[in-house]
Amino acid sequence: MKWLLTLCLSMLLTNLFSQYYFNDLVATQQANEQYKLLRGQKIKIVKATSYEPDNSINEGFLLEQDISLDGKKIVLTAATSGGKKEASTTQYELGRLKRSHSYTNGIDTKTEYTYSDKVWVQRIVFTTTDTAMKSTNTEVHEWSFNELGQPVSMIKIKNKTDTTQIECIRDEQGLVVEERWKRKNRGIETYYYYYDAKKQLTDIVRFNARLKKFLPDYQYEYDDNGRISQLTQFSLSSASYLVWKYSYTDQGLKKEEAAFDKERKLVGKMVYSYE
Repeated sequence: MKWLLTLCLSMLLTNLFSQYYFNDLVATQQANEQYKLLRGQKIKIVKATSYEPDNSINEGFLLEQDISLDGKKIVLTAATSGGKKEASTTQYELGRLKRSHSYTNGIDTKTEYTYSDKVWVQRIVFTTTDTAMKSTNTEVHEWSFNELGQPVSMIKIKNKTDTTQIECIRDEQGLVVEERWKRKNRGIETYYYYYDAKKQLTDIVRFNARLKKFLPDYQYEYDDNGRISQLTQFSLSSASYLVWKYSYTDQGLKKEEAAFDKERKLVGKMVYSYE
């Protein structure tokens, strides 16, 4: 279970310190491509088996995706060794992610996606409700694109009042190489994106104020088919990092993902099966 806790903490940090271009646009596009891959192979159920560092099966763990007959809804059911099950739902329209909904420990989370005429998502609305406190927070991301469909900027609006401007700087090939955040005309953060000769994203970097130098948040490596074969995820507050290694079936579906610490010791792994 320890490695699952590490994963959850890593995901939390990612949400707290987000690269909006990647998370809003690139990751949504990747999710849509994965959905098309599942539908193209008529997959109805995806199951994951969790393994501990000693290669023993994590008994009581459950992670399963059930795809509806029409393909418009995917229900994700998850449980740990404690036995408590939680479910989240994603819905698709015209082959693209349209909305998602989850409810965990009294927190109700909904996300709605609206697309432009191009491939990118144009508007994302996040709504989070604390049912115990009876409070609701909203966050809206409004993206703008140029005539070529390339991302130019985004406005993030929290609770209809707190506004942050995100500007995308592109190189001569049209690739986003900088993501600049501003609030009240003051720069608050800049992310830098680096690519290989195949225009594949390799590094997401920003300035570490504590260490006074530029450091990566993420580094990517790819296999011969352009799929991510390795992701290195660096800690925001220490010198530690996780290395995620991925393998795929002949049909391009994810077969296994394994996490290793900086000493190259296995933290845990997930093995996927498809029906």
